[in-house]
Amino acid sequence: MKTNRRSFLAGTILLSLPLVFGSYASRGRNQDRHRNTFRWDIISLQPPPPAAPRDVLPGGIASALTNNGSRITLTGSGTFELEKPGKVAGGGTFEIHDKTGALRVSGNYEVTRLVRFEVAPGTTPDGNVDRIAPPETVRAGLAVFEIQYSDDTAGTLVVSCHLMGTSDAVFEGITATKDFVGFWNREAPANGVDANRTAFHSLSDD
Repeated sequence: MKTNRRSFLAGTILLSLPLVFGSYASRGRNQDRHRNTFRWDIISLQPPPPAAPRDVLPGGIASALTNNGSRITLTGSGTFELEKPGKVAGGGTFEIHDKTGALRVSGNYEVTRLVRFEVAPGTTPDGNVDRIAPPETVRAGLAVFEIQYSDDTAGTLVVSCHLMGTSDAVFEGITATKDFVGFWNREAPANGVDANRTAFHSLSDD
């Protein structure tokens, strides 16, 4: 009887080991993921598509429209950490033009907090030469930030990056809010125009 009990206990322990170690391994992978630091950029492609090869550079512009056709145009770049939403850096400039094209307000903005970031599948398009970071670190995805404008208004910035192999449900470009106004209608990238493109880069291992 004692022998059977010992055998049963030994068998139970052996069967539980994969579950225990699997749990720790999974937890370790999740912890590694949450240590990741990323960089985001509104990029410039020189020369613009469809010409190739193209240099991927920081310093681009991207725009989005309101319901009545007013436009916000942003530059920007920065970094963020997944495990520390308040540990962000970066920002850029903004300009808002009304539907006639008249400039209404301009200034700077600062990213103050990461609300959410999700990586999406995707790889660097053929013909791109990444001048920001190693090409294997580029990521598609969606980031939502809280931002503070230099005229003492607050808002949000959504940065979305679509790469080769990314679902067509993922858009390329930006949207934003400022105070009670939503610039929800992003301007899509177009051939021959150096605007409305973004990129994420992982600054630490996945």
